[in-house]
Amino acid sequence: MKLGKFFAAACVAVMTMGCAPKDVTIAWDDASCHFVTYGVYARVKKVDDRFALVYNAGNPAVIRFSDDACESWGEPIEVARAEGYGFTNSELLQLQSGKLLYMWNARPHRDTGLPFKIMFSTSVDGGKSWSEARDLYVAHAEFQNGCWEPIALQLPDGEVQIYFANEAPYTESSEQEISLMRSMDDCETWSPAEKVSFRAGSRDGMAVPIYLPHTKEIAVAIEDNGIRGRFKPVIVRTRDNWKDGFVSAVDSRREEALTPDCAVHDTIYAGAPYLIRLGEKHTLLSVQSTEGRKGHNERFANMQVYVGDKDARNFRHRSTPMPNLTEDGSVLWSSLAQIDNETVIAVMSVSGMGRGKSGIWTAKGKIVKAE
Repeated sequence: MKLGKFFAAACVAVMTMGCAPKDVTIAWDDASCHFVTYGVYARVKKVDDRFALVYNAGNPAVIRFSDDACESWGEPIEVARAEGYGFTNSELLQLQSGKLLYMWNARPHRDTGLPFKIMFSTSVDGGKSWSEARDLYVAHAEFQNGCWEPIALQLPDGEVQIYFANEAPYTESSEQEISLMRSMDDCETWSPAEKVSFRAGSRDGMAVPIYLPHTKEIAVAIEDNGIRGRFKPVIVRTRDNWKDGFVSAVDSRREEALTPDCAVHDTIYAGAPYLIRLGEKHTLLSVQSTEGRKGHNERFANMQVYVGDKDARNFRHRSTPMPNLTEDGSVLWSSLAQIDNETVIAVMSVSGMGRGKSGIWTAKGKIVKAE
């Protein structure tokens, strides 16, 4: 049976049988897995009736658009660049007002003495032009005291939140927290940074938040290197928009993401999580993992995707959008995006696939009944 027909039959089976999330997985279309462009840290986001691809290509932050559900991409539009910096960790959010919010991590070139920063720009014309880049948060100049990996969420009441990993408060240790800044006026002004997740002696990192409308919760995927061996995916959450304080090491709101039957060994690295909702019934979680790889250094990691329930719990049924990764290759700093209620796209930074093929790859998959 051709894969497209398999997708259709499997999806009908899932819908008619009413399978619980534990009974489904993602079937990846091998024919859709292909090289897109040179670059790294790519994300795909829905913008009106089309999709946007944001990433960094060398020093600048750029954006490209697709009018055919991510099958092809238009020419890159440069959003921002700055002397002495490389812009990376690009993220995008279309606000309720229609404005586009593009944020990134500004990493100083070596020996410049410039500080690490979280920066952003906005567009009111659908991404054709962009405002002057603004600093959101300024950390220190030392690599070990920087700030990293911004990502935004907008709540139903209009509040815009940007989460990021933050070493700046811990100049005398190697600790790191997840910080949050808020805007109530469509990104014109921002609150001071506040701590929302911190494990003393460890490094909470790479936050990805989603809003769960049925429970009015915010669930945030993070990497946690203090819960069990090397970095593992964890979900931290709040029901009252963090009025209940930050999530500490022993807080019941800190939960290991994978079910016990899918948990990886303590020695396995499984970091850089990415979390999305897929339709009304499922959540998806990806990590860059060394499970089944030749070594447990992240440079050998591949992207693994798990299906969870609508509450962002019980993640299981591992699958990979890059099954043919070479032994010495890697799939890093990946992300997921919903194409429709049954279809997801994986966006990956891939190495080791041959000359001219290192960079951003994408692959599509569909939710199907697990065998």
